[in-house]
Amino acid sequence: MSHLPKDFMKLQRFSQSALLPEAKNLLALCFLILTGVNILALILHLFVAYRINSVAAMKTTQVQLINGQTYYVAERDRFFRYPSVIQNFVKNWAELTFNWDNKIPGTNDTDSGIKVNSKRVPTSTYFASLLLEPNFGKASLPDIAELVPNKVFTGQLRATVIISFLSEPREVRPGEWEIDMIATRLLVDRTSGIDQRIPFNRTFRIKAVEIQTPPLGSQASAFEQKVYELRSAGLEITKITEFKPK
Repeated sequence: MSHLPKDFMKLQRFSQSALLPEAKNLLALCFLILTGVNILALILHLFVAYRINSVAAMKTTQVQLINGQTYYVAERDRFFRYPSVIQNFVKNWAELTFNWDNKIPGTNDTDSGIKVNSKRVPTSTYFASLLLEPNFGKASLPDIAELVPNKVFTGQLRATVIISFLSEPREVRPGEWEIDMIATRLLVDRTSGIDQRIPFNRTFRIKAVEIQTPPLGSQASAFEQKVYELRSAGLEITKITEFKPK
């Protein structure tokens, strides 16, 4: 019985020494986990702070128009475009391209057209081609010229486009969208009274480009001012394909 306490003490010391390494490993593991959580929390905090600062850095400016109306304009990414701006851009292209008359739009002057190879296109149709990517616009003009009857320039035929549907723009990548159109081209022969209706259903691929202003301002020529006015949305059409409504 006298040896029992000594044996018990040895067993107790052995148990403590055997358990001590596991306790140290567990403590080290907890420390590593806690450190990792703190690092992740710090990274998340820095990211949130960066986003908040980015939003805060976007200035809101008060703009007053000539007619006295005042608007607040928020700063955006340079390639951001409102959906309505994209829709109006496509609508303007279609109307400029297919609204044919023997008068220059906005005037009573006779429109003799712009020569394209052996054909002619109305002046408004030529300006519409400037809304396309430059190479695409240049390649498209001869094809459009083939659609324009000579009767347009004598005033015997008028044409317009009726847009029934414009989809919401779909962003395919930052600064680039697709939009669908369902429309009808209407051609009316003034001499015979016969009208022709041609479906025009297309999908447009559009990209954002730099917004330019006339370097000469109000001193720029009427042609130059018109070009910059048409391109003031900062958009270009890069592709037009047939759209088949479901």
